[in-house]
Parts: sequence; structure tokens; C-alpha cells
Amino acid sequence: MTARKTLYQTTPIYYVNDVPHPGHAYTTIAADALARARRLQGHRVFFLTGTDEHGQNIERIAREKGVEPQAYCDGIAAVFKALWVRLDVEYDRFIRTTDEIHRRGVLELWRRMRAAAAPDGQTAIYRGKYAGWYCPRCEAFKDEEELKEPGHLCPDHERPCEWTEEENYFFRLSAYSDWLKGEIESNRLLIEPPGRRNEVLSVIRQGLKDFSVSRARVKWGIPVPEEPAHVFYVWMDALSNYVTALGFADDAPEYREFWLGADERLHFVGKEIIRFHCLYWPAMLRAAGVPAPTRVFAHGWLTKGGRKLSKTTGNTIDPGLLIDRYGADAFRYFFLREGSFGQDWDFTDDAFVSRFNSDLANDFGNLVSRALTMVARYCGGKVPPRPSSLDEGDAGLEARFQSEKVDWDETGTALVSSVFDRYESLDYAGVLSLLWSWVGQLNQRIVVEAPWEMAKDPGCRPALDAFLYRLLEAIRLVSVMVWPVMPKAAERVLGLMGLPAGAPVPDDLKWGRLEPGTALPPVTPLFPRIEVPGAEPRAPKEKKVPDQTERPAPSGPPPETTQAPPAEAALISIDDFAKMELRVALVKAAEKIAGSRKLLKLQVDLGGEERQIVSGIADAYTPESLVGRKVVLVANLKPAKLMGVESFGMVLAASLDGKAILCGFDADVPPGTKVK
Repeated sequence: MTARKTLYQTTPIYYVNDVPHPGHAYTTIAADALARARRLQGHRVFFLTGTDEHGQNIERIAREKGVEPQAYCDGIAAVFKALWVRLDVEYDRFIRTTDEIHRRGVLELWRRMRAAAAPDGQTAIYRGKYAGWYCPRCEAFKDEEELKEPGHLCPDHERPCEWTEEENYFFRLSAYSDWLKGEIESNRLLIEPPGRRNEVLSVIRQGLKDFSVSRARVKWGIPVPEEPAHVFYVWMDALSNYVTALGFADDAPEYREFWLGADERLHFVGKEIIRFHCLYWPAMLRAAGVPAPTRVFAHGWLTKGGRKLSKTTGNTIDPGLLIDRYGADAFRYFFLREGSFGQDWDFTDDAFVSRFNSDLANDFGNLVSRALTMVARYCGGKVPPRPSSLDEGDAGLEARFQSEKVDWDETGTALVSSVFDRYESLDYAGVLSLLWSWVGQLNQRIVVEAPWEMAKDPGCRPALDAFLYRLLEAIRLVSVMVWPVMPKAAERVLGLMGLPAGAPVPDDLKWGRLEPGTALPPVTPLFPRIEVPGAEPRAPKEKKVPDQTERPAPSGPPPETTQAPPAEAALISIDDFAKMELRVALVKAAEKIAGSRKLLKLQVDLGGEERQIVSGIADAYTPESLVGRKVVLVANLKPAKLMGVESFGMVLAASLDGKAILCGFDADVPPGTKVK
């Protein structure tokens, strides 16, 4: 673990022109996941979010609704807060630009900027006249080249801009070009991803323009002291929230600790507002004698049908409906797993359902259910004894948890380090891909090690207990590491393992935290599969999970899944089947894998292409009997590691009385032939 740090992180404050959409949620759950990951490592974190409530657009909307602007803002701010509660977002403060602490902070920042000299020796603030195309919804002037024709349309809102001329107060941004360029090129202001950094530097090279910090025709805002007929414009008002929320005007302890004394000051923003956060805001702070942010991450857009989500254009999704349908944890998982955080990606309902069923129901939920069902069946529903040595039972799991070697399928020290490095780089998809690779490995190890076979032999009891303890520990550690993304689901899994309720703590990232003999509650579904409307209904099987009070004799493998009442597999389409590539393979060489009684390493020929395959058929076939034999191979599976040996496919076999029987042919078929 890294040394304890003091970290400050913010979302943009969201404009209250309408209720939140998934784009707002996307930014906020990403910031929340990072805050949770950092706290889990023992860091001191302050996480800020809030709402931007001033401006001409809010005046107009409130008037149309027949309410006062403050009442309108109160209502929309409450909707944002309610959504963050539903999504398990745990912020430290929710700042509103109508708050008194914010008003005082803006006035103090203005006082300092007003008294400051720019790098060119002139005053940082001056009066001037501005004329240009103004978007009331953005509350921003647009450059001529930005507008869409015909009609001088705003590129973001696709609504006509207005030609506006008025006298305002201006900030002399042009004088700060060299300083800004130096801060960015030295990474004292780290802009991510790298493409955004290049974009901001390009804006500087093109020449920075001074910008307006007051408006004369707007009434709903914070009045400028020198001229009460003006109110502060959005750049002066909204951007200031990042320091005003900490008590900047009062030099409060939180301001001194989390802004002045922070190891990092990080802003999460959407890519459309990057120049304001990387140029306007740092320069304003420089003028006021206040340290600038240290890091700005501009994520990509969430799109639908290739267009940015926007209430104005009608291209949006109700996040509340998604939460109602799939749950908050699934919402958080999907939005952080599906796309790269720094890039645009397109939302579809089909992708959501597919990710839910494959990753959450089939992989993670199934793993948890299988493991706990086996503990209920074979260990009386209690955590089995902690292995006394690495030589007892399945030593491989614990050995990998203690390994210092960094590899994608290593766990413990290596996996924890890799996971939290990815959290820090805001690579949420990478975090979840890494963890789910291990989830897949654990599911495979259950198949390979066949604990139901161990349960038949009293002499294998120590090995069975050791394997199940290590399996539970692996699942526990994965659950702790996924907690920043899926807090409630992770806490539920930890509760099923008999651990106390509440958020995990840094010590929970260490191996061996499960106490042997702890009674576990009954197994309950974690992520029941989502049945797509129109699909064939599932018929129930006559099977049940043993009650905790039962002590049934071992009688074969536990159910492959207990996510829901056991059910027949749903029918698939020919398109689903076509996704599998089945090919004939000729076994060229075969050998046992040291330390495993079931695994064989095969070298196969796929018609000019050679592959290495690991197959759990050693109890039915000797290596010598397989050489020269033709088998059926699933050729397009993702590579996996079993007992540290890479496998690039899977050999198909039937199971009869626990013994593997390979698929064969009644005629000679050349290697590489597709099986249809």
C-alpha cells in the first residue's frame, strides 16, 4: 500500500436547467468509485459535487413554470441529491451556487482578482465591451467557426444563438498564456487523457482571448460589488465552487487541508468543458494567489445512437428507470465497465442486459453461489479450517495471492496493486476486466479441482477444506476490491461470508481474514438473470439447495448456478450458436501438469495452426492414448491460465459417472475442419 495521502476530488457542478440524465450519473459514480477506492487504501479524501443554479436560462425556465428562481432551483437540486442516494454516491459536500458559503467565497475571490496585476503588468480585471453570438442555454459566447449553419446554431444544443452586445467586466486571460503553457507541459497541471492535453495546448497556440466575468442583462446571480446592476458570469460564479465549498472566504480548516495542503486536487469533467477548467480556472486562481488544480480528467461522452445524451435535443435516458429495472449496483457496474472512461461510447439496452447476464449473473453471482452452496453441503455451512501450510490441498490459490510477481491473473499483493493502480489512472474498465478475469479463473478451478469428487473420499477431507477456504478467501478479496464500483453487492457478499455489516477497511485487503468455524447464512440469489421479453420461459427443475441444518451425504457436483431457483437453460438462436467456432484438432503431444491430478497439457494441430490446450481429462485418458487422436475444440474462447499454464481453447467431452468421454468421428476428418 502507498503512504497515506490527502486528496481532493470534484465533479462539475451540474446545471439545474433540467433533471439529471445518465451522463451526470456517469461522471458522479466514477468520482464516487475513486473516492471509495482511495479511502479503502487508507487515504484521507474529500469528495465534492453540487449544482450550478444561476443565470439567464434559470430565470427563463422559472418564469415559464410560474415559480421563483430559488424555488425552482430547490426542487431540481433535491432531484439530483435523491438520485445520488439511489446510486449509493457518498459525497462529503453538496455545494449549491445559491448557498451563502458560496456567495461569500465568490466575493473574496473577486476581491483578490480585482486587486491583482496580470503577468503583462496590466490589471487582471478590466471593463470592456463584448459583441458576439451567445447561446442562452450554454450561457456562453460561441466563436463563429463553432456555429452550425443555417441559423447560427449552438453545436451542443442545436438551437439558434443570439447576437449580443454589452459592456462587462473581463478577465485578462491572454496575459497568462506562457504561464499556462508551462504548467501544462511540465504536468504540474496534469490533463488526461493525453489527447485532451494536446487539445488544450493547441488552444493556447491559437491565441487565448480575454473572457467576460460579469453580465449586465441577467438578474438571477451574485451581484458584482462595484456595480450591482451586473451579476457574476458563469466562469466567475460556477468555477469558484471548488474552493468556496471548502470555506475559502473564511480560510476554514477544510480549505487549508484539502486545497492548500492536498497531495492532489482533481477535477472530473466532461470533455466539452475542458478549456474552462484547464485555462480559465487555473488563470483565475493564479491571479487570486491561490494554488491551481493539479489534475483534470476529461472523460468522453455517453452517447445514444451516436449522439451525445442531452435533454435539450431529446436524446436521453431516464436513469431512475434503469435503476428500477436493473438495480444501482448493476447500473454502476455497466457504466464503468462498458466503455473506456476517457472515450465516447454508445449506450444500448441490449448491451446492458448482455453485460448483466454474462458478467454479474453467470460469472460473479454464479461463483458466489457455487462456493457457498459447496460450503453448506460439505462443511455444514461453516467456514472451513484455515490451511496450515501451502502444501496442504490447493496451495496454488494462496501462493498466487502472496506472489510479488505482477501478472494479469495473479492475486493478492500483485492483484491488489494492479487493481488500485488502475483505479488511480481512472481505468475503471481495466479494473473490472482484471477482476473478472480472476472470477473466470476461479469458476474454472472449481470445474478442474472437482471438490464434489474430493467429498466422496474421507482421505481428501483436508484437501477439500483447504480448497474451499482458499476459494472463499479469493471471492472475499475480489468482493472487497470491487466494492468501490458495486458497494451494496460487495457488502452483501461479505455478509454471506459471515463478516460484519458495513464498508470494508484497508486491513480487508489482506489474505486470510475469514475466521474458520463462522456460521454462514443461507445462500440467496445475488444477480438473478434478466429474462428478455419474448424469450422462451424457463421451466423449474426439481432440485433444492440443502438447508443449513441438513447434513446430506456428498452425491456428485453441486449445481452449476444457484442465482435463481434452478432452471432449464433458455433456448438460444442459431445466431447465438454461430458465435462458437468448433474445429477438428489433431493431438500432437500430451503430458501431465505437475501438481494436478486432472489436468493435461495438449499440443494440437488445427490444420496448419498449432495451439496449447489445457484439459481436465487426466482421470480418463493417459497422455500416450491421446497422441494422434482427433478431438473437437472450441477454438474462439478467450485464453485462460490453469495451474499457471496457458490454454487457448477447450476440448469438448461428455461426462458419464464423473468420467470424461471425448467427442469423436465415424470417419476421418482433416484437422482444422469446422464442426457445424
